[in-house]
Amino acid sequence: MKKRHLKTRLRLLKRAFRRFLSGKISRRLIFSYVGLGVLPIVVVSVFLISLTQTTVQTYIYQRNLETARRASNEIFLFIQSPLTILNTIAYTRDILEMEKFSQSRLINRIKEENSIFHKIFIVDDRGIVQVTTSFGEEQMDFSQEPFFQTAIQGKEFLSDVYFTPSRFPVLLIAEPLVRFDQVLGVLAAEIDLKNIWDLVDNITIGKTGNAFLLSNNGIVIAHKEKEKVLEKEDYSGFEFFRQLQQGLEGITHYTMDGETMIAAYAPIPKLGWGIVIQQSQQEAFTLAFQMQKRVIFFVVLTTVIAMILAYLAVQRLTSPLVELVRGVREYASGNLNHRIRLKRQDELAELAQEFNSMARSLQQNQKELQRMERLAALSRFASLVSHEIRNPLNSMNINMQILKKLINRADVPPDRKVKYLNVLSSEISRINDLVTNFLVIARPPELNLIRTDIHRVLEEVLLLQEARANAEGITIRRRYANSDITGMFDHNQLKQVFHNIVVNALEAMPNGGELTVRTEIIQRDKSSDQSQRYVRITFQDTGRGIPPEIIKEVFEFYYTTKKTGTGLGLAIAKQIIEGHQGFIYINSWPEKGTKVFIELPIDSQR
Repeated sequence: MKKRHLKTRLRLLKRAFRRFLSGKISRRLIFSYVGLGVLPIVVVSVFLISLTQTTVQTYIYQRNLETARRASNEIFLFIQSPLTILNTIAYTRDILEMEKFSQSRLINRIKEENSIFHKIFIVDDRGIVQVTTSFGEEQMDFSQEPFFQTAIQGKEFLSDVYFTPSRFPVLLIAEPLVRFDQVLGVLAAEIDLKNIWDLVDNITIGKTGNAFLLSNNGIVIAHKEKEKVLEKEDYSGFEFFRQLQQGLEGITHYTMDGETMIAAYAPIPKLGWGIVIQQSQQEAFTLAFQMQKRVIFFVVLTTVIAMILAYLAVQRLTSPLVELVRGVREYASGNLNHRIRLKRQDELAELAQEFNSMARSLQQNQKELQRMERLAALSRFASLVSHEIRNPLNSMNINMQILKKLINRADVPPDRKVKYLNVLSSEISRINDLVTNFLVIARPPELNLIRTDIHRVLEEVLLLQEARANAEGITIRRRYANSDITGMFDHNQLKQVFHNIVVNALEAMPNGGELTVRTEIIQRDKSSDQSQRYVRITFQDTGRGIPPEIIKEVFEFYYTTKKTGTGLGLAIAKQIIEGHQGFIYINSWPEKGTKVFIELPIDSQR
């Protein structure tokens, strides 16, 4: 089956190659020249790159592994020294026969002479501290501690690495104090591992190579980046840690934070720890990569030179065809001003003239079509303007005629005359709003961005519409996020957007219903490694919904399903939201309701 699949793929590749060569005469000629000149160089270059990579890889692996071995040996000797000192003291009978004062002087002298010890103390067979180098810890009870439970049974104890209150790493070791085969107490000490930190920090290879030390359970003990130690970063899931647990050393690759690393690892005898020397693969093989780049550059340069020579050789044969194809592509891309010019007197020149004639004809037809489209757009715009402005003008004319008859009549109360003036003022405002909306279409308004609380804007709109909602049997529910949500917004224009959406929702529920306004904080990806906090505002009504066939058109200018609508509200809202670098979209279900979603960028979390 696999053999059949391989034959099929080879047959398809061969067919595609033949199709590529048959596409153009110039391709076949250029490919022949390039193949003959470049193929031998490519074969030699591949062999040279392979040899270089193998040699450099072997050297890097051996160097890093040897560094890991030396570090392992130094750390073992470092830990072995205090173990030997404590072991020697523990098996010296004098320590048990001394008085407490003498014992205290002894352990204090040992601590002063060996800075590796953080503290030393002696515990009796009940677990009570008898003497210690740490003031204030006398008579402390360690009877339930693991080190005492282990050492009182006559066994040596080594703890995991832990940190003192001052954030220094220490290791607790304990030796039984034996006399006549009977354990009479425990000699314990905390070993300061700061020197191990310094040792590990000083191991560097290149710019990215460094070392880190792992405990017997895979937790970082020492690392150049101290936060990894303090956070107890866990490497137990890596394959090299499983090898360290078996006491093996070696070289492996692993990926950390998107970067491939080379890891040389070696176990530390007796402790069960492991030292890892890691280095970026990119840096480790820099020399090989540079060699590879140079060879590739040489091959590319040779290929380019061969292609130039081949091109110059075939240009005289194919230049008329190339010019003709280029001209046709210009026409296909919409550039009808282009003209094909061939300095020849043959059939190709006649064909070029025919193409030029066709382009001129298409140009004339295109101009006529554009003129007709402009006329149609102007007609639709004039129709809409005349329709929208005629009504308020008629109303103003009627009211002015009435006012003209009543203005000099003494029997007509002034408030009645004022009423007609108010109607005129209202209609003038209405015409002004229409003109303003049309200007918004042609030239979107500039945003006046100030730091604004989004909940405050919503509340201003909802409070204005709440009385109308209650009168029409509509319940407005608020489901706001618990925290304040602020961002750089244009308060007035967002208020206009929310007002249009709320009014649309109320008008969609003539028989009553429920409008829910919800806010929540979400994350939107800006790029591969960044994200931006947004507030998502959801307006959900239980109205009649929007038919699926028209939902994509609700944001278009002049599109409306209302008898008295202008088709500008949602279109202008979309302009304003996009001006805030935000998003607006709608989900709707006929006879079930509509959800309008608005997402706006907000302040970063502080």
